[in-house]
Amino acid sequence: MKLNLKKHISELQVKGITYIEGFYKKKECKNVINKLEKIVNKKTLQKYVDSKCQVIANPFRHDLSLINLIDDKRLEKIFSVLLDPNYVLIDSTVINRKINHKFKDSKKKNLGEQWHTDSRYNNNKRFDKGYSFLTISMFNDFSNDNSATLYIPESLNRKDRPPAINKKYRSKAITGKAGTIAILDTGIWHKAGKPSKLDRWSMFNYYGPWFMKPYFNFPKMMKNKKLKKKIKKLLHFNSQPPTHERERFRTIQKL
Repeated sequence: MKLNLKKHISELQVKGITYIEGFYKKKECKNVINKLEKIVNKKTLQKYVDSKCQVIANPFRHDLSLINLIDDKRLEKIFSVLLDPNYVLIDSTVINRKINHKFKDSKKKNLGEQWHTDSRYNNNKRFDKGYSFLTISMFNDFSNDNSATLYIPESLNRKDRPPAINKKYRSKAITGKAGTIAILDTGIWHKAGKPSKLDRWSMFNYYGPWFMKPYFNFPKMMKNKKLKKKIKKLLHFNSQPPTHERERFRTIQKL
């Protein structure tokens, strides 16, 4: 598929959201879902899944073939402009917001069920828009019937935090056919839709500038894996601070 680079960059800068339809083929989506279903059924992951929300953190840790879902030349063209050529992955999480009583109920709050941003705050003021971005890969159709993510368009330019109380706002649903990717400025207020009995497998990848701390220690997590240089760059292998000045002065190094 041909990418309309100017369109997507413009929409992200102005609206804070853009959609790339047909990013993955239907066959690719089905293949990914099959792999994710095998992972989520592992006993070692049962304490991380819930009857209303099945979560897989760092899916590529369980199946290395999924590592390709964090890297793509089309996304690289966008983020190299909006962030920096040395942009990195901050977090990667797969979510199926489905009611599935095969898994135990939990009293804890489900991931993303309240209005929130994924940006950063200092002195309770959010960093400016364009600081970091979230990609939402839809492996099933996203619709109002299967817990499509909601967002508040006018929130892009707000600097305050969303309230702890889940108030009602005029929101829009992030919808699309399986294979679509939505890119969202992390400063936009968003939250998960209500769980349904339908599958809604999706991957949320969070990208930011090289100096942002990741949620996990990717170099340690993946140190024994054979990875391409581009993947290593995304996983902070070349943006680890040196031990001291005799090692080197700059943080960024060549792989």
